[in-house]
Amino acid sequence: MVKTLTRFKESWVWLSSEERLYAFLLKGYFPILHLFSGKSTFGNVRVDKESFPQVTHQLLIKPSLKFKLPFNDLEFDATIFDPPWINQYFIWTAKEVPRVTRRRIVAVTGNFWWEPNSKSWKLLKIYVVKMISPVVKLVFVYDRKDSILRVRRCEG
Repeated sequence: MVKTLTRFKESWVWLSSEERLYAFLLKGYFPILHLFSGKSTFGNVRVDKESFPQVTHQLLIKPSLKFKLPFNDLEFDATIFDPPWINQYFIWTAKEVPRVTRRRIVAVTGNFWWEPNSKSWKLLKIYVVKMISPVVKLVFVYDRKDSILRVRRCEG
């Protein structure tokens, strides 16, 4: 018999309370890109290196500033991502995520500060999501300042 020793969840998934927060933050945005999506079904386009059934685009993201996602500029109304907590991913996402995102970015990090490498974005909120362990997650919510792009809205 297997006995549960902790309340930790399997890797590649968020707690249901986190999913509710992200759904609230991205309500009304379409399409949504979810980078490093793991087993989540959140977002219309889900990108991960693993071949989970929930992933729509299996892709190994190489955190080099020259690496580009196979998507057009401003293709997504919103992007959410929870990358491996390694500095190179935060540097890469700061440049690439604003390129493919029109209106909103939700960045889920560990104890790392994240901001877009562009002056076109305004920080709206920072959430602290406390986990069971002493590690916390920071969740940054940015909206694009450029009014011409904020108006472009497509309900899905």
